[in-house]
Order: sequence, then structure tokens, then C-alpha cells
Amino acid sequence: MTLRRRTVVTALGLTALVGALPATTPAAADGCPPVGDGGLQADVDAVAATGPVGVLAQVTTPHGTRTARAGTAVLGTALPVPWPSRARIGSTTKAFTATVALQLVGEGRLSLDDTVERWLPGLITGNGNDGRAITVRHLLQHTSGLYDYPEDAAGVPQLRTAEAFRTHRFRTYSAAELIAVALRHPPGFPPGTAFNYSTTGYQVISLIIEKATGESWERHVTRRILRPLGLRGTTAPGSDPLIHGPHPRGYRSFPDEPHPVDVTVCNQTLGGAGGALISTPAEVNSFLAALQRGDLLRPAEQAELHRSVATAGDVAEAWPGSRYGLGLMWTPSPHGGYWGHHGDTFGFHTRAATTPDGRRGFTLVWTGPGDEATEAAANTLAAHALTAEGGGGPEGGCGSRP
Repeated sequence: MTLRRRTVVTALGLTALVGALPATTPAAADGCPPVGDGGLQADVDAVAATGPVGVLAQVTTPHGTRTARAGTAVLGTALPVPWPSRARIGSTTKAFTATVALQLVGEGRLSLDDTVERWLPGLITGNGNDGRAITVRHLLQHTSGLYDYPEDAAGVPQLRTAEAFRTHRFRTYSAAELIAVALRHPPGFPPGTAFNYSTTGYQVISLIIEKATGESWERHVTRRILRPLGLRGTTAPGSDPLIHGPHPRGYRSFPDEPHPVDVTVCNQTLGGAGGALISTPAEVNSFLAALQRGDLLRPAEQAELHRSVATAGDVAEAWPGSRYGLGLMWTPSPHGGYWGHHGDTFGFHTRAATTPDGRRGFTLVWTGPGDEATEAAANTLAAHALTAEGGGGPEGGCGSRP
């Protein structure tokens, strides 16, 4: 759900346990040929060496597709991460939801200047929160000032302890419930005056989409994005706690457990329109490429997508110089920069981006722990993947496996 560095750090307790595992699963186990050390595989190995249980990455370039993996799909075994793995993509979901909202803007059914009060009278009120001052743009850009509900330990207990996770793992949340958690707190700032990453805004957007159209955000994502792009491995699971299809297990460390906890099976309504989707690296790459090419939005809405503000707090710390548009983040690099969206949720971490022209993209997924070293290795992989000279070129990865 979140894009924050501290979400990765909370899983540090796994590092020592997985350090004895082989960094790279033998590729020949399922027919994938060996690869050299100078391309994508070397970058994936570097990510794995920082502590994750399993790692999978796919890079798309004008020269083809490369895929590499490391670690293991199940902690304590040598089972490889499946090539066509599905994973919970957390806050990468926000890019899909924002695309739907912008399509509705292009159709004249919404305006970025519409207030929350216009669509949801009386929803945002109390403790200094005022839906009359918050616009659709503020919600999509994390400039609403609304409190980020996952930060509320009482409202979202399953993120804090293993006992609470086991108690609440199958609990279904409505968007209204999660918004109510956020409204226990005053806003961080007046709307439009600063940036603070808040999934609450995307819960509000989901209700606005439903009010404006009579259909849920999940139905719109499926009809407007997944079906036209042929993304059959991407799903909005609703209250279904399972990941259907091949996938690695997801793990999380908690302070009340000495060993990592398998958190793969859980109800992801906690993330909703801001963090619930399940997808594959190949399909995330396809979506981001189509979005950047202009296949999903009209020119006016495409321009709004990229109108950005400087990030702040944990986001700026993890990705210095980054800027946030409407459901997409710009990250500068020595070779120019890239657009994408990262996500961290129960046991799964996703890093995904594409060049401005959509011709080169990458999606990296790891399970289990991670820290600043993991982020640094992921950023190196991104820099190599998104430049013509780097990883994912003809010398790296695993052929053109999906």
C-alpha cells in the first residue's frame, strides 16, 4: 500500500535467517539457460544479497525482454521463484486508479477541480478536515493533507504484530471505514500547500468514481485497462485472500515473533484502490508502457498525469529529487529519469517504472525483508534497466520468458 522507506525497514528481522540461502536459484532447474554476470542477473543477485527471500525482475527494451530471478519462492527451501509469478503490487495500484480517474475527466464525468464535497457531501469533516477544500487533484497527488490511515495502529492493527495479523488477516474493510480512521486525526496541512503520501486520498477517489459512474473502481480498472491491454494475470481480488496462479510466498517480520511470518494469504481490502491489485512483472511493464505511450489517456489528461510536485518526507528521502504527478512518480537519474510507481504491502515489494517514451521499462518484485541497501540495489537495477547500455540488454537475463 505504501511507498515509504520505513515499510521496507520493518522487515529487517529476516536478514540473518535468509543469509544462508543461495543468492541465485539454479536457472537450469526449469530449463532457463545460464546467464552472464554483467547484465540483469547480476543486478538481481545484488538485490537478493541484501536480504530478500525471493527476487524476480523483468526488463523490456527495444531489443526484447529479459527476466531474472534469485533466492527462493518458499523460505527454507530451494524452490525457485516461478517465472510467471503473480504478486501483490501494493501502491503500484494507484497508477491504475489514477488512470481511470483521468479517463473520466477526459469524458467530462469528473473534473480535477471538483471538490470532495461536490461528490460526497459531509464525508470529509471533523478535526479540521474539510472536504469543501480538497479537490480530486489533491487526492491523486497526495496534496490533500489527509492523514495516512495505515499509520493509525489502532485502526489498522494487523500491520503491527503477528498476533494482530492472524486475528484480522481476513477482515474486510470498506473505503468509508478506512477514511473514518484517517479522520480521527487533523490534516497535516491545508489542501494544496504541501506533499504527504496518503493512501486515504485513493480511498476517497474510489468512492468518487463509484458515485460518478455507479460502478466500482475495480470494474473500471478491469474494463478500461486490463481487458483492452490483455492483462489476464492482473486482478482486483476484492475480499478474496488468495493469490491465484503461480507465486512466491510473502513474508513479514513482527516484533512479537522470533521468526518471519508467512503473510501471503490475507484480505487486501485494507489497500483498496490504493493498494489491492495482484499482477505480474510483465503486465505491470505493459501497463506502464501503454500509459506512457498515450494509449490510455487523451493528450490533455496525459499532460495532467505528468504535472508534478516535489515529494517530501520518507518518499523524498528514499528517492531524492523525485516528483509526484497524478498516480505516477518521476525519479531523476544520471540519464534523465523515469516515470513509475512503487509499492510495499504484506510480504511483497514492487519497484516499477518506464522511460518517458515507454520504450524501456522494468518491474522488480522481492519478498520478505529489505532495507536501505535493498533500495540502493533496486535503484542501480533501475538505472541499468532504463538506459540503453545497462542491464536487460542482450547480455543479461533469461531469454524472453514472460
